[in-house]
Amino acid sequence: MDIRNMVIASVRLILRGALYSLAISAVLILCAQFSFVRNIDLDEGLVEWMQFTILLGGTVVLALRADPTGRWWRYLVVLGLFVLAMEEIDWAQPYLGYTPLSVLAKNNAYGEMALHNAFGMEKYLRMVLLLGIMAGGVSLLTFVGLQRGPVGLIAYIRKIFPLPGALFAGGVLTLVAGRLMHPGDYFGFDEFGELSIYAGVVLFILSRPFEGLKRAG
Repeated sequence: MDIRNMVIASVRLILRGALYSLAISAVLILCAQFSFVRNIDLDEGLVEWMQFTILLGGTVVLALRADPTGRWWRYLVVLGLFVLAMEEIDWAQPYLGYTPLSVLAKNNAYGEMALHNAFGMEKYLRMVLLLGIMAGGVSLLTFVGLQRGPVGLIAYIRKIFPLPGALFAGGVLTLVAGRLMHPGDYFGFDEFGELSIYAGVVLFILSRPFEGLKRAG
């Protein structure tokens, strides 16, 4: 692939990703705005259960996948997805009605059995996780580019990244839109944004992004 064709392929990939991201975010923003106007309470509602289902489904599929290589890493990711899924439903506290651990009840912003709202983490945890995911993606693409060169990097992005990346970017755009449109009440936008982000992350994990990287040359 010569330089001209490589530039054209890169531009097409960028435009394709941007189009997907904008389309996804537009749908999410419209849904979030509808729920805001209609005053639909999304806390422990349908969107949060969809988040839980996506995360738990990814956990089960990854746990059952036959993969003799990198097993410790896979189980670590399985554990992380499971914890995240349970955090979304506060470890079933609203449905089972039990009292959370005293250390969490005293230090949780909402008295929930959830770490993400405890010890002030609700103020910065989301941003840390988003930046961490983006840094991880950049690091992976940098590694692939160094290992396979520009042509291999374009092929890798085309195969792995378009839909997961667009879901993640669309979710982030929805988070931002909520803060711009409703600075004091963007909860519903966050729920729809997180749904898309979770879907993108799980889809990316299940796409076997590290398969064959060590063998490439």
